Amino acid sequence: MNRTITYLLALFIGAAMLNKASAQDPHFSQFYANPLYMSPSLAGATDGGRLIMNYRNQWPGINKAFETYAISFDNFFGALNSGLGFMLYQDKAGSAGLTTTQGAFQYSYNLMLNDDWQIIPGIQFTYGNKTIDFSKLEFGDEMAGMGGSGSWSRLNNEKAEYIDFAASVFLYSSKYWIGATIDHLAQPNYSFMNERMRMPLKTVLFGGMNIWNERSRQKTSHRSFSLSYRLQQQAKDVQLDMGVYWFNDPIEVGIWYRGIPFITTENSTGVNQDAIVALLSYKYGPLRFGYSYDVSVSGLGWNAQGAHELSLVFEFNQRINLRLGGKRPALPCSESANPLSSSSHSKYKRKKRRVF
Repeated sequence: MNRTITYLLALFIGAAMLNKASAQDPHFSQFYANPLYMSPSLAGATDGGRLIMNYRNQWPGINKAFETYAISFDNFFGALNSGLGFMLYQDKAGSAGLTTTQGAFQYSYNLMLNDDWQIIPGIQFTYGNKTIDFSKLEFGDEMAGMGGSGSWSRLNNEKAEYIDFAASVFLYSSKYWIGATIDHLAQPNYSFMNERMRMPLKTVLFGGMNIWNERSRQKTSHRSFSLSYRLQQQAKDVQLDMGVYWFNDPIEVGIWYRGIPFITTENSTGVNQDAIVALLSYKYGPLRFGYSYDVSVSGLGWNAQGAHELSLVFEFNQRINLRLGGKRPALPCSESANPLSSSSHSKYKRKKRRVF
């Protein structure tokens, strides 16, 4: 059974290439634990350096379905009022080893609109490539024992390279935040054939609000509750993530729903729904470890076994004076995505304006 599913997945990937299906970007459920992937404006979101590692195993019930790895580094430079970031990710799909690798450089600049609101434009420059192992492809006529496939004559290259760009903007206050990202502005060609296959634009809208925030005067403990969302569109695919985070230092719990139940999918009469995601994270000093699991509510059901996702955030060389007096309030995200945000420095705690 697993071998049959593997063949079908390989056939689907091959058919997608031959029929010019639009490529879709990898997905991360813990979007605030992978901020540079969501928006270049979030590069330099802390008071110093930050290193983040992410891993996602989607549909482990299907042999060699989707695995995605990401690592990113960003730093805020107070003298320039700017953030710089670098991100590298790799996505592997199917038994034929369809692999997408991207390295991106990001720049953001902080602008104060007034005492309450700040805006951060950002830009990203990307180099990427896609590779595939032709020897592992299985076509329908071969599987049926009909000999060699005529599809092989159309496959010319095992590697496609491209340059790409993205732009973003992020607006926030101490209670609300909203951001937008437009990726694949260059719409690069990613074809393995001597044909043009343009990567479709991807638009991401994200935001949220702090419902309440509570700090103990006698202790360093901190509790908060926030609502957040992310809306993505690429080609004809639309996806909405919406949920809540509850933080009780040092534990954070989150739950959200992915799907748009009042919109039907393009190729189905069923509703557009994907998964319910549960998150558990733990903060220890400058470290934050998170685990989430996607419970599939789509047509795949339990056969695909959902998705596992891990994240690790490490902050260092933090200089808390950058935000004193509200000059640069903390950027919004789930509370423990910035592990040092609950600093024990009493002066900092009195004057900073917490966004998430």
